[in-house]
Amino acid sequence: MMRPDRRSLLERNILEFSSKLQADLILDVLIAKQVLNSDNGDVINSCRTERDKRKEIVKAVQRRGDVAFDAFYDALRDTGHNDLADVLMPLSRPINCAVNPVPMECPMSPSSHRRSRALSPPRYASPTRVHRDSISSVSSFTSTYQDVYSRARSSSRSSRPLQSSDRHNYMSAATSFPSQPSSANSSFTGCASLGYSSSRNRSFSKTSAQSQYIFHEEDMNYVDAPTIHRVFDEKTMYRNFSSPRGLCLIINNEHFEQMPTRNGTKADKDNITNLFRCMGYTVICKDNLTGREMLSTIRSFGRNDMHGDSAILVILSHGEENVIIGVDDVSVNVHEIYDLLNAANAPRLANKPKLVFVQACRGERRDNGFPVLDSVDGVPSLIRRGWDNRDGPLFNFLGCVRPQVQQVWRKKPSQADMLIAYATTAQYVSWRNSARGSWFIQAVCEVFSLHAKDMDVVELLTEVNKKVACGFQTSQGSNILKQMPELTSRLLKKFYFWPEDRSRNSAV
Repeated sequence: MMRPDRRSLLERNILEFSSKLQADLILDVLIAKQVLNSDNGDVINSCRTERDKRKEIVKAVQRRGDVAFDAFYDALRDTGHNDLADVLMPLSRPINCAVNPVPMECPMSPSSHRRSRALSPPRYASPTRVHRDSISSVSSFTSTYQDVYSRARSSSRSSRPLQSSDRHNYMSAATSFPSQPSSANSSFTGCASLGYSSSRNRSFSKTSAQSQYIFHEEDMNYVDAPTIHRVFDEKTMYRNFSSPRGLCLIINNEHFEQMPTRNGTKADKDNITNLFRCMGYTVICKDNLTGREMLSTIRSFGRNDMHGDSAILVILSHGEENVIIGVDDVSVNVHEIYDLLNAANAPRLANKPKLVFVQACRGERRDNGFPVLDSVDGVPSLIRRGWDNRDGPLFNFLGCVRPQVQQVWRKKPSQADMLIAYATTAQYVSWRNSARGSWFIQAVCEVFSLHAKDMDVVELLTEVNKKVACGFQTSQGSNILKQMPELTSRLLKKFYFWPEDRSRNSAV
């Protein structure tokens, strides 16, 4: 526990710290000193603004007790924050110990705001005497850290992306404590978001009491993300380096002629818009389209001259199995939509990855559920119309095995290079919260923001499946209802988003 007078001193001066502290430099020093661990760093880096980051650092120090207070004072001196260090000087003492990195109780990050975790309380090492040489190594931390960091970044930029081990290596080299054995847990695992830099970032923000998490874009810089450890291989990976990365079309149907209003879809639209905008896509939003307008808009989108290396289509609407419903209650077959994006109808997207996200019901069955706070993107049976639910022509087995004529040119299926992510499995409803939006889009935004820097899209959507299946549920009477998303991949290579460094127009 921190002494009350020290805690009070930090609280009284929180405004000064929140305006003057160089959050990124101090955070790196505190992690290197093992005062904070990488989990604490993730929470701090997820703050929306620089001011919030600075406040969170001070609060994290308060939670770590008296040893952390003294380490914070030393870190301020080491990094040239002498005016802030003078504020703490009356209650500080020179620190001669390191803090054991152990799990601690800290505010939940946006990705875990729905559930709490039982964590063990912080434990600290007892103060021990350290040789003066080791103290001098700490005082020279700033220059050593910056030199090694610059060398690591310059060398990695020319040959390979920055490795997570790089940061651990130069942190270990820059801060050595002879009296303390190095901890295996001291490696820095990097930011917990898209590859946020340590200088600027963007994350979720919490709006009022609705716990509605919406992305807010700032001038992001992904270049300092140390956890990306892949090298582009054109044989196994799709290229996705254009600036912008490509176009993203979002169709958001909220108000219908007969079917219920899709309350909560605005949160989905805002979240998914800012997610893909922050990942380098030009986002086009279309609201409340009829069935015919949806087809016309998607057809124009497929033929757009401004496409980059990839394209994204997001549909937020009511639906049934194999159909999406327009605001005029006219159904559109999903296969007709997908055909508009194939190589024949959208030649500018040939050989390019096309990602389709469908937030809509695919039937009326419930995987056991609860309509009190959550509503469903389904079609009431009384107003359901006679759309075609057939799967298409009978499977022509002989046509598939008939010997093919040898062609001079190799052919590629026109339906290739497409991935379709459904909010739910066929014949089942999908759930949407009137305040926070749909379960599926919530999970997509959280998982993609955390892992787009180090996972391909299939891995990301597998995590989305897990998050929706295990992290969301609702009740209907005595029944507990769940939801299971579904992924259909026609991709021929791995697809990475390669988050963009906007200040240098390069990927990391």
